[in-house]
Amino acid sequence: MLRQLIALSACLYLASGDCDPTKCQLPSCHCMSTTSPVSSPPQLVFLTFDDAITSSNYNNYTYILGNRVNPNNCSISMTFYVTHKSNDYSYTHDLFYKGNEIAVKSVSDKTPSDLWANMTTPEAVDEIGGVRDMVSTYANIPKSSIKGWRAPYLQTSGDWSMAALKSVGLSYEHTYTTMTYTNPSLFPYTLDNGFTQDCQSNVCPMQSFAGLWNVPMVALTDSVGTKCAMADACRRPTNETDMFNFLKSNFDIVHNSASKAPFGVYLRSALFQGWPYTLTGYKMFLDYIQTFSDVYIVSVSKGIDWMKNPMPLSQVAGSTVFACPKTTPSTCNPRKCYYNDQDGNDVVMSSCVVCPNNYPWVGNPQGN
Repeated sequence: MLRQLIALSACLYLASGDCDPTKCQLPSCHCMSTTSPVSSPPQLVFLTFDDAITSSNYNNYTYILGNRVNPNNCSISMTFYVTHKSNDYSYTHDLFYKGNEIAVKSVSDKTPSDLWANMTTPEAVDEIGGVRDMVSTYANIPKSSIKGWRAPYLQTSGDWSMAALKSVGLSYEHTYTTMTYTNPSLFPYTLDNGFTQDCQSNVCPMQSFAGLWNVPMVALTDSVGTKCAMADACRRPTNETDMFNFLKSNFDIVHNSASKAPFGVYLRSALFQGWPYTLTGYKMFLDYIQTFSDVYIVSVSKGIDWMKNPMPLSQVAGSTVFACPKTTPSTCNPRKCYYNDQDGNDVVMSSCVVCPNNYPWVGNPQGN
């Protein structure tokens, strides 16, 4: 408890500090700001989903993607923060080679959330670096393409978590919610000058982490005034029109602002599975925002690429920042791997490569 209070005090202190934009300059450093780094920017939209990619949610994801393209005629892209437990690596491979970003959460996704608040750097390295290794190996995708992290239950251990991200070579985190900077909204910024937004979790970083990008989760507001970082944590819509209006009203605030900070819809797919009309409303929302010629639906890592080299809307279509992906697909020979997990339960892991001898887990990502 004392450590949490100290961390909170430090976050509040850093929020009042100064970041000198003459010293903190792109592409490697950026101060926290609600102002666009360029005039007339594109309206970036981040669509992310948490947790395992499975046979039950894969069809929803491909349905959402459809044949949607951005104004430059390149396919839209989403970001998936995956956990190892229950993840289907053949579907993960497929979504990656459809042009989406695969990022990570953890190996175990264990509860309660306090375990993540008190996790040491070595423990976090095992969880975060471990799932990154697993995704790269069993989904057969380049490890270098896995750049970002979201904490399970949106709970980090502050400096310990950030040090783990640096240690395993990730370049951004996408966990910390802002309830204060919603209108105007925050742009992504680096932690060179520490964590400088409002601290909404029990533990926030106290130190600086040069070059590590923080992508604030700007809270949405539902029809009864409840704020939520994950859209499915707000009041649940009652029908597809309600879902559409919830997302539209929040988007319009950002899109009609002068700065046009990135707008994010962050979800867990269980919402669609439990209440299918929400998927219809979500699709209606995407149809709506794609009527605007300035909207680019891109992965979080592509959004950071734009932040590193920001350009106005007039230059985006002809640039490489949101260009159509030119990845050379690797092979995936789907197979089922049968194990007993760490608790003795029967588990099946879908892999693109030869099954490891033992069930991969925390501290043993290769299943040796």
